[in-house]
Amino acid sequence: MAYSPQQQELPPKAIIYIFFALGLAALAYAIILQKLIIAAIIIALPFAAIIFVYGIQSPRLIFLLYAIVDYYLTAIMRYSDKEGLSVILDILLVSLFLAILLYAAKKNTSIYFPNAINTLTISYIVWILFVFIQFLNPRNNNPDIIMVLRGWVLSMPMVYIAASLLLDKPKILKNALIVLGIFTITAFVKLLLQKYWRFDAAEIEWLRTEAWQTHLLKSGIRYFSIFSDAGNFGSHMGMIAIVYSIVSCNTSQKILRFFYISIAIMGISGLFMSGTRGAIVVPMSGLALYCLISKNFKLMSISACIGISLFAFFAFTNIGDNNALIRRMRSAFKPTEDASFNVRIENQKKIAHFLESYPLGAGIGGRIMREVKEKGQIVEKATPPDSFYVDIWMQTGFWGLSLYIAINVIILLRCCYIIMFCIRNEKLKNILAALLCGVFGMWLNGYVGRGMTMHPSGFVIICFIAFILNGVYIDKQINNVSLVNNK
Repeated sequence: MAYSPQQQELPPKAIIYIFFALGLAALAYAIILQKLIIAAIIIALPFAAIIFVYGIQSPRLIFLLYAIVDYYLTAIMRYSDKEGLSVILDILLVSLFLAILLYAAKKNTSIYFPNAINTLTISYIVWILFVFIQFLNPRNNNPDIIMVLRGWVLSMPMVYIAASLLLDKPKILKNALIVLGIFTITAFVKLLLQKYWRFDAAEIEWLRTEAWQTHLLKSGIRYFSIFSDAGNFGSHMGMIAIVYSIVSCNTSQKILRFFYISIAIMGISGLFMSGTRGAIVVPMSGLALYCLISKNFKLMSISACIGISLFAFFAFTNIGDNNALIRRMRSAFKPTEDASFNVRIENQKKIAHFLESYPLGAGIGGRIMREVKEKGQIVEKATPPDSFYVDIWMQTGFWGLSLYIAINVIILLRCCYIIMFCIRNEKLKNILAALLCGVFGMWLNGYVGRGMTMHPSGFVIICFIAFILNGVYIDKQINNVSLVNNK
């Protein structure tokens, strides 16, 4: 059969033009019918295709995009007034794993796959198995259980593996600190706008949905920046404060040191302006851990003096009580005199009473209902757990909480061992110690707050742990470069 010109395949340009025309037609159709979400998806598709193409060449680009979306997700949902936008993170996560697999198929060696097998990923398998055992719990009738499992069983382990694979180079560690610093600057600028200008329309609308009860107080306004609430914001800024304070002391470049010190100051300022009393435990406990793992007597002495001085200032003096922020923070050191602390204790007693009958807890994503009187009527409301660990205790009972804390302790001890005994480069050792201090502070804050697993703190903690567990691998790269330079 003779070959005819009509049988020629369409050239690439013609295919592009056809898709472009189809895209314009679909966009016009969506706009005419006011299907704005569909229109937004159509507009985003070309950019998504470009990102994915470049992501195949460098999966860390998609990981960076994931970090950006995760950090600003709460703000995106607040200003778009749309729920369920976390699906964007799921799409990026799937794209990231596809990019990693395609990248590996090209036999590129810049991703060291054994890094994916570490204390973090292995210990989390144990937690997933326990979550599946929870299906035996007769209380597992929560309609939102699929959403909870999506995070615990799919998203979290995928993020753990991706972080372990991609955060394993000295340059990436340095860049990560700079990027997180830039994120912090944007959050701090928003904080200043809230305090010295005004809340915008979206924030006012959010405050009207009962959030004003916990944020507009007689003692002062609790600012929340772009975060979900002031508690999440305060604990995150406490983590930023301790991490960047320690990192700045171990940076020789003047410009970078100034940058890190500035970020640390923003962290301390944000912590106080959030009015989150429990967040003060983040930098203080981080400082205490640094005293233990630094193995530097001079640094230990300085850190101990700073920690003791801060504790004495808040616990045993009345200095600064004329300032509402300092006065509110000081109340954290006298918890029995605080009304909200006593309410938390009462809620925990109710949860403990419930768990006497249901030792496996209220089930995954479950809640303990109670009857309260509102406007002369008896209504059912969920007993607020008020903190992450109490929430785990309520959902999974004593054994679930014990297992979760045990996993965290194992990860913490492994990280301490790596920093104290396996890292030879002193600068890297102190930077990784700073990251661990931030993680440790956030984990302790889990008893009084929920920030340790919320956006963006949960993702930042995962990245910090991944860097630490990859510390030996990073240290070898630094030492190899030093050996080459010395030859």
